[in-house]
Amino acid sequence: MLCMTAVCFGQTPAIQSFYSKYKNQENVTDIKLKGWVLKLASTFADEEDAERLLKNITHLRVLIMEEGNLVGVSEYKQLIKSVKQDRFEELMKIKEEGSSIDFLIREKGDTITDVLILVSGEDGFVLLSLEGALQFKDLHNLEIDVEGGENFKKIPRDRGEVPRA
Repeated sequence: MLCMTAVCFGQTPAIQSFYSKYKNQENVTDIKLKGWVLKLASTFADEEDAERLLKNITHLRVLIMEEGNLVGVSEYKQLIKSVKQDRFEELMKIKEEGSSIDFLIREKGDTITDVLILVSGEDGFVLLSLEGALQFKDLHNLEIDVEGGENFKKIPRDRGEVPRA
């Protein structure tokens, strides 16, 4: 059981099932980084704040479909619905240039424990899942050099600035 927990990174069953379905498909890249790799990277971070942020991330996983989107509209909607049932809340949704970007977070008290970014478009799909212990103000400052990581800059610096639907 303990080994299974380590493999799943504490992800929700919906996210784990989604990864399992697509990670071995052709033209799909699956990147998994555990806390110790991120902590090692933090020793090379230029800024003190960046180092602190990286040390607070325990797992990072990215699933990238670069040559087309294998995820159907109904499956995408079901993934979001399932994730929300597991205490994730939609932070914000952005539609731009033929893509839909969904930001979801899960909190424990004032600490954000999980961040999920979904980027879905005709040309591709990205699912970025991050676990750790972050504050809301940290999200905008994250600079992770992986596909989808640039979307953290779209998150407002303050929770009060999040657009209301």
